[in-house]
Amino acid sequence: MKQKSIPSWILSYGILFLVVLSALLILWVPGKSVLFLCFLVLNGVFCVLNRNYFTHGSVVTFRTLVGAVFVFSSLSKGVDPLGTVYMIEDYLEAYHAAWLSPLATFASFTLCLVEFCVGVFLLFNIKIRWTVWVLAAMMAFFTGLTWVDAVAEPVPDCGCFGKALVITNWQTFYKNLVLDAATLVLLFSAGRIRSRRKPAQVWTIAILWAVAFLAFEIYNYRYLPVVNFLEWKQGERLFPEHQLPLRHYMTYRNRNTGEEREYLLSECPFSDPQWVEEWEFVDRRDENPNPAAVNINILDKIDDEDPGLDVTRSLLEDDRYLFLVAVYDIDQASEKGLRKVADFVNKMYEAGYDACFLTSSDVERATAFKEDYGVADFPVFYADNTSIKAVIRSNPGVVLVRNAYVLGLWDWRRLPEPDAVDFHALQTAFGAPEEE
Repeated sequence: MKQKSIPSWILSYGILFLVVLSALLILWVPGKSVLFLCFLVLNGVFCVLNRNYFTHGSVVTFRTLVGAVFVFSSLSKGVDPLGTVYMIEDYLEAYHAAWLSPLATFASFTLCLVEFCVGVFLLFNIKIRWTVWVLAAMMAFFTGLTWVDAVAEPVPDCGCFGKALVITNWQTFYKNLVLDAATLVLLFSAGRIRSRRKPAQVWTIAILWAVAFLAFEIYNYRYLPVVNFLEWKQGERLFPEHQLPLRHYMTYRNRNTGEEREYLLSECPFSDPQWVEEWEFVDRRDENPNPAAVNINILDKIDDEDPGLDVTRSLLEDDRYLFLVAVYDIDQASEKGLRKVADFVNKMYEAGYDACFLTSSDVERATAFKEDYGVADFPVFYADNTSIKAVIRSNPGVVLVRNAYVLGLWDWRRLPEPDAVDFHALQTAFGAPEEE
């Protein structure tokens, strides 16, 4: 008697379910897991072994899901192309290819544009055979790259979703293995995918989407990102408003049994003589229950012998409106932009408001800059260039701060006139309510 085989629709949707399930499980596996790796590899093997059984509906679902991931990934990087440039430069530095850094901007725009086009072409079923082959080539390259990232960690964050969604290097590699399985399904099924659109329609859609996305990238590059995923954004408080005390935990070991216990410092039974006799101190750890503060250390000076005083909190938590001009590198900044911000802070100073400069350039260069641009009366503070790049995606750029609240951000091309800055409206909309 002939044994009945499993219906193809059950098999194909079962594989689809496993692929989607593995994608969701990534959220709970931030580090290395041999078991999870085996599960993801078996997913890919299962797709290859059953390549002839995928139904039309399951292939369409795979195509849509992969396309959506690529569109989201490209948008999350395209909204912050300068951040993608920094990410590529970090990679080039880590792989000892810093001499290619002048190409980082071109690479940023090209990578995001190709990724977006692949996603859109998959979603709209455009030139699917060519698209799937480009998809397969991209996945092969990035799977290998993220494997090296996961194992060796040459860079802490691959930036595959920009700052919109930050995941670990292992999670990035797992994500690519899931996409590899879906890519195999599309690769084996590409010959069966048909499009009803005429060639003229296909190319019109493709060109319009590509031009629109390129314009989107250029806008975000010239000005500030239309959606800000950085820590410094309007309405954000840079430090917790009500600081909770640190929690101190002490680990003690029983001298007789070797048992170890961890106590909250306030709960240690120091008043018990028998406990003091039997238990010995092993270790201590401190836990900060407060939300993470902004990741920057602002110094009043930089010197090899004297590292300077950390003025981060006193500067940013002051109860006054402060225009903070971020110039992560004076030599790389736009000369026109430097002149515009110098004119801006002078006008704001005349109107009664404070301003200062924040840079990673050395003291000599900062001093010469102040003299050259007529801002000698304004203080200069210092921080590392990575931190300053995370303040604002403009070199130079201006940030309005009061009571640790970010009230405004402007790139140098769109600085407002002094009388156009509505401080009361900004304070009400993005900061703590003004005191009566």
